[in-house]
Amino acid sequence: MKHSQDETIAAIATPLGSGGVGVIRVSGEEAQATLITLFLPSNGTKIESHRMLHGWVIDPKTKDKVDEIMACLMLAPKSYTGEDVVEFYCHGGMAIVQKVLSLTLASGSRLAQRGEFTKRAFLNGKLDLAQAEAILDLVNTQSARGAGLAVRQLEGRLSAVVKELRQKLVSMLAKFEVRIDFPDDYPKTNYDAVIRKINAHTQVISDMLRDTQLRRVYRQGLATVIVGKPNVGKSCLLNALLGEDRAIVTDLPGTTRDSIEETININGLPLRIVDTAGLRHPRDKAEQFGVKRTEQELAAADLALVVIDASKQLDKLDRSIIKRAKGKQCIVILNKADLGCKVKLKGYKVSALFGKGIKELKQGLFLAVTNRRETAGNDSVAINERHAECLRGAERALLNAAECCRKGASVDLICIDLKDAIVSLGGVTGEQVSEEVINSIFENFCVGK
Repeated sequence: MKHSQDETIAAIATPLGSGGVGVIRVSGEEAQATLITLFLPSNGTKIESHRMLHGWVIDPKTKDKVDEIMACLMLAPKSYTGEDVVEFYCHGGMAIVQKVLSLTLASGSRLAQRGEFTKRAFLNGKLDLAQAEAILDLVNTQSARGAGLAVRQLEGRLSAVVKELRQKLVSMLAKFEVRIDFPDDYPKTNYDAVIRKINAHTQVISDMLRDTQLRRVYRQGLATVIVGKPNVGKSCLLNALLGEDRAIVTDLPGTTRDSIEETININGLPLRIVDTAGLRHPRDKAEQFGVKRTEQELAAADLALVVIDASKQLDKLDRSIIKRAKGKQCIVILNKADLGCKVKLKGYKVSALFGKGIKELKQGLFLAVTNRRETAGNDSVAINERHAECLRGAERALLNAAECCRKGASVDLICIDLKDAIVSLGGVTGEQVSEEVINSIFENFCVGK
């Protein structure tokens, strides 16, 4: 349902459930009136913008006190949304929080949609689309490094790079268009000089795209699956990596029938590790389900940890599992190395039961995932898949423009490619993006954000 931006909206801004504090956020023209209606300041405190106030929420119909709270009024434009905003800081019990929300709705607000507060901030020019997406990344990130990347994006570092590049292309386009309108007033186009400029701009885009996958990992965690035959020590390995007994470990083969997922942090790099049922010919329906689930997890994973029992000779099933894991990043782990190593295969020798080799394995995992490069520095920018698609479009357009120059094509054709690049870059920050794209982005937010 489409709503007017003129309406005042309200929502609970803290997670559902009991907590120390619950926050109700109100934004719009009636926000200040809502505060005056529902809030009774203690000791006659004057209501001023951007000042924390102590008092009571009251039911305007009965005049009963509902909760002792803090409240803050933030008048436009100095607020998160760019509109008048009020926040009520209540005790965190759900009954209280829901009651205060119902009072704000009864006072003329409507319930906010997903991401509507941030969407209004974008529409009111408080932040651009890339910065808005950084807020979602901050909420969902799986690591401190991912949070750092999101903060830099929220600061506008990605936007600044893209806007600067876009402005250079606009300036280049303007010069070409002047030549089209007044061909006799300008010398012939120096195509070599134009190619050099286009290549420099293309390189900026390539640099931003280079570590897109790695930055996604820092935000979301890398999907990692542990696979191997039954009783090779997969669950024991998971426990060793976690440093706790998360999975059941016994001497009986086939203990794990379903997948177990946990997240570990290696030097700030989050790995979402799934321990799976052993791959073999299933003996019953439960094992059949477990094996099928393992195959699904393996197909969906970015990284496969193939566990081999190093104390036994490599057999046909071991080789089959290694073959299945090929086609994605794969690391072989030779477990039970404390019993002797009979396997002539390159991999990490560990004893998951006694914790030997785990430290070296973790370091190896980190280097493998980051491709032996240190992660993005403080000047880097975070790129999500939507940004990457926009940047790839701009890159393709610039490569086409450079090719036109090499062929000595008309200036008109070069202008078409430059315009395409400019439009693609505008998609990153939201300067040129459809309403459908905007709506799809904010629908990923929670209500209250």
